[in-house]
Amino acid sequence: MRLVILALFILSGLVACASTPPNAANDPLNQSSAVAVTLPGFVTSPETTLHWHSDLVWADDATGQFERRGQVLQKALQDEFERKGYRFVDDAASATYDVVAVAMLGDVKSHSDILEVFRLYPSLAQPAKGYEKGTVMVAIAPEGTKDIVWRGALQVFTDTGLMPAAQRQQRLEWGAQQVLGSIPSIR
Repeated sequence: MRLVILALFILSGLVACASTPPNAANDPLNQSSAVAVTLPGFVTSPETTLHWHSDLVWADDATGQFERRGQVLQKALQDEFERKGYRFVDDAASATYDVVAVAMLGDVKSHSDILEVFRLYPSLAQPAKGYEKGTVMVAIAPEGTKDIVWRGALQVFTDTGLMPAAQRQQRLEWGAQQVLGSIPSIR
């Protein structure tokens, strides 16, 4: 009897495996490359406060086409920091750290000025037909300095035109979680 029950259990598992959809990891929109570097000077506590040094910059967007997406991404980054226990302040002088973020489409290597500051090189393994690369980079420095103590970058495949706005927002929120994944929680 035990053998029959075990056989039925195994068969039901095989049927479940056979009926699952194709592996979502093969979908380019589910692929990402993240990298982060933390220096010893990045010390946090429940009193740590953050301040946006400037609004998120969307590189190579002279027409402002991605301005709204930049705002949504900056809010997603701030929400993720706050979920980890960090508080943002309006007054730069009262902040522990300044935060700066840049987003871009295309090849990161074409932005040497940005790479010089961030010194991070996320790279997806291979191109995906019909998709563009998108990258977000975040840096943290003690307030009033340019001494970066934490930096992170995330590169993903993106479809800038066909994705519905709600799905795009979820994806930007997911990206914020990924790029800030190594930031310690202070709760």
